[in-house]
Order: sequence, then structure tokens, then C-alpha cells
Amino acid sequence: MNFMPEINSLAQKDLSSCTSSPEAEQQLLGALLTNNETYSRVLGVIDTSDFYDPVHQRIFDKIKERIDAGQLASPVTLKAAMQNDEGLAELGGPKYLVRLAGAAISSFAVVDYASIISDLSAKRQMLASFDDARLRIEGGDAAAAIATDVETAAGGLLNKTSVKPLIRSHLSAIIGAVQQINDAYQGVSPPGVPTGLGRLDAAIGTMRGGDMILIGARPSMGKTTLAQNFIFNAAEAGTGVFFPSLEMNAEAVATRFLSLGLARRKATIPYNRMLKGDLSEAEMRALVEESKRQESLPIYMGERDVREVSRLRAAAKRAKQRMDDSACPLGLIVLDYLQLIQSSRAKSTYDRVSEASDLCKSLATEMNVPVVALAQLSRQVEQRDPPTPMLADLRESGKLEEDADVVMFTYREAYYLERRLNNLGGGDVEKEADLRAALERCHDKMDVIIAKQRSGPLKTVPLYVDLATSNVYDDRSHVADGLI
Repeated sequence: MNFMPEINSLAQKDLSSCTSSPEAEQQLLGALLTNNETYSRVLGVIDTSDFYDPVHQRIFDKIKERIDAGQLASPVTLKAAMQNDEGLAELGGPKYLVRLAGAAISSFAVVDYASIISDLSAKRQMLASFDDARLRIEGGDAAAAIATDVETAAGGLLNKTSVKPLIRSHLSAIIGAVQQINDAYQGVSPPGVPTGLGRLDAAIGTMRGGDMILIGARPSMGKTTLAQNFIFNAAEAGTGVFFPSLEMNAEAVATRFLSLGLARRKATIPYNRMLKGDLSEAEMRALVEESKRQESLPIYMGERDVREVSRLRAAAKRAKQRMDDSACPLGLIVLDYLQLIQSSRAKSTYDRVSEASDLCKSLATEMNVPVVALAQLSRQVEQRDPPTPMLADLRESGKLEEDADVVMFTYREAYYLERRLNNLGGGDVEKEADLRAALERCHDKMDVIIAKQRSGPLKTVPLYVDLATSNVYDDRSHVADGLI
């Protein structure tokens, strides 16, 4: 006779007693029904799904619904709203609501009970994750995929159980503000991560913890190149960087960093030649030396298969854990690019981009680091003359503009001049000469248009770019750089 089903059933009952507390749920619901003011104290600590008993979930939902609407939530008002609830009827109907209120705890203990219920909910979710992993192991799924999903689930639960306060006194804010002002007055370097580009730093200051910085552009405008310079400059200064490039694999990104670093040492080797292996012996030797120099840079990359929101969050947490134990803790996250983020919950492109925007802003605030997110702009940019971008070009979601603390656009006039020159087709010698002259003047120029900034002016910052080596400069000193 097989006793395993009975043993498993007993195990489930035993685990149920460890992962739920009907008494705590009853006490908390009773306190809310007795004093609606206590609702604000548990807001952010607990939600409907945290209750184990489905009837308690529905009672909490009705309480929340009425209080959010500015209405009274009591046994009397809930009686009408839940008169057809079969589960409540089995527990005694409206009399059960009265019993809950009668056995209510004192209001000072509501946060403790809410924390207990939230913690038990997290344990149930952990068990569900482990059960799913066991089934997948039995089904023959790859260990790496199972481990990643378990870690992702655990990361989400860690974030859920790390409750942050909802309020902060004006006094504490004033103290922090005066400290920052005094540091600036004393000439102390401002908090945050510099871009490493003098002109841009003068315009926006540093990239501060909690800020979401959006870089938008059409393709070939140099937005990824600009972001890679932020990463390289920060890493060289000893700041840990997490760079989940959803568009390129880690090797392609590393190739660009090698080309970038070599060019700064007067050894210009375009990365496309590296990819083709079109190198002299001297260039190959220089490349190997540069790779040795860069191997200690505190940069962690994310693979393209971390595109899903929950996986990205888990990857960021893993990168933070690894770097926080090193000499260069995490200080910057750069994400390329935002529209490639996936969400299983999103029902439309608008929802998906909005959730991606929420992810970037929440990572910035939770980890207290600046998050630089790249975004593709809509084609309507190119229907204007000149095709300079503006805030309205942020496609799919106004949430991007709303969440971002700084919005900057990259614009290269040379790209459009080259297209006009190629489309000219010959015949108009004078026009062709004018286009070539204009292209020569701006061939390496890249304007950074600051279209939104919460703490500074809106302006256009002229920079110079060498796309072949992924370098951005404040001036044209790079023009003198020669090949090896």
C-alpha cells in the first residue's frame, strides 16, 4: 500500500500551520473595522493577497475600497456589500463581522500584526516557488533555468518584505539639505556620479542617487555611445556599474569598451575592425594590453535573456550584492534600452513601457543609485525640419516623461546631412558642395538636448563623438589622435 499521499497531506497541513495565522488576520481586520484611522498605518505593509483565508481577503478588499473612497468601513456598512458572499455566510454572515470588531486588538499593535501576516504570505510564496522548482526538476528542465527563476522569485519576496517608511519629517529633510549645501559651499565634491564630460556635468551636475535619467534618440544618434562613456568614466573613477544591455551581448559591449579605452591612449582601432580581426600585430598587442588594464573595471553586465521585469530586478540585486562586498560598490545602473523590457503582466505596449519605467524609477529609489535608461524615439521626429527631438517624441507612454528626473536627447545633424547627400543623385554641383561643406563642419558633432531637468535649466550641450571607437569628447582634441 502506498502511504505517500497521506504523508504528503500531513506535511501540507503541518506547513499550513507554519505559514498562516487566522487569528492574526481576524485581529487585524477587527482593528480596521473598529478604527478606520489604523488603515494608513498598514498601507504599504500588507495587501489583499497576503491574507490566507479567501473570506478575509474579500473583507479586506471591501474595507480598502470604502476607506479609499472616503467612506466608513464598519460591520454595518460591510453587511450590505457582502450579503451575497457565500464564504462569509458559512462563517455566520454579518455576525462574523461583528465578532471580528468585538475581538479587535488595540490600534498600536496593527503594524505588528500586518507584518506577521505579510511575512507568512512571503513564506507561502517561497514554498510555492520551491514546489514549482521540484516539479520542473522532475520534468527535466535545465538546472540553470530553474535556479534563475527561484532566485528571481526570492528577489521579489525580499523587496516585498523590506518595508520602507511612508513619511519623513521636514526636520530630517532640512538637515540633509543643509548638509548638501554646506558641502557645496566648502568645495566638497557633490554627491552622485559625474558623467565624466565637463560640459555635461556643468549643465546637470552629477547623476544623483534616486534619479532616473532618460536618454532618448532615433537610431544612429549616439545615445548608446554616450551611455557607454558614462559607464566607462564612472568605472575608471571607482564606481561600480551594472549594465544590462538588452540589445547587445556582453562580448559586443566589451569590444566597444576596448576600442574606447584604446582611443583614449592614442591607439585608434575602430571596433568593427576588431570584430573582423583586421588588425596588425602591433594593434593586437595593444589590444591585449588594454584588456589587461580593463579587467579590473567594476562593471557587471546583464545578458539579453534578463529582459523580463522581475529578472531584471533580480539581476540588479545580484549585481549590488556582489559589488557591495568589493572596494567599488554599486553606484550606477545603465539600461539599454527601455522598450526591450518585457512584462508577462502587461496587456499592451503602453502597459509594458509604463511598467519598465516604474522598474527604472523604483531601482533608483530602492538602491539609492542613479539609473540611466535609454529609449527609442518615434519616427515622427524625422517628419520635422530640422528633425530635432522633443518630449512629445517619447513613444508609447507619457510615463517616461513623468518618471524621469532628467530627460536628454542626442542629436547628430551629420547623420541627416549624409542621407541628403546620398539621396542627391548628382547633377546639382553647387548644392552638393554646400552639403559637403556643412557635413565637414559638423561630422563629429553631437548635441545633447536637455529637455527636462528638475534641478536645473534646459539647454543644448555641444559634444563631439567618434562613433567608430565609441568615444565622446568635450572638444575636438581627438581629431589629432592617430592610428597605431
